[in-house]
Amino acid sequence: MIETDTSKEIIYQESDGEKTPITQSIVSPKVEGAIITAKGAGDPTTKANIIQAVEAVTGISSHKIQVFPMS
Repeated sequence: MIETDTSKEIIYQESDGEKTPITQSIVSPKVEGAIITAKGAGDPTTKANIIQAVEAVTGISSHKIQVFPMS
């Protein structure tokens, strides 16, 4: 599933009493992966829980999530 966040807003430019519409689009970047450092991430259960949580919140596949112990 690919999801992007897009918003559009119509802005008017006024010149000599005449309003001319200007369209502005803002497209948020697509997240391709994640790297996380966390205390306790050396424990396999904690690491798996972190990966599962990031996957649930972001929709990123688990193979694109890397978790490392914080030093």
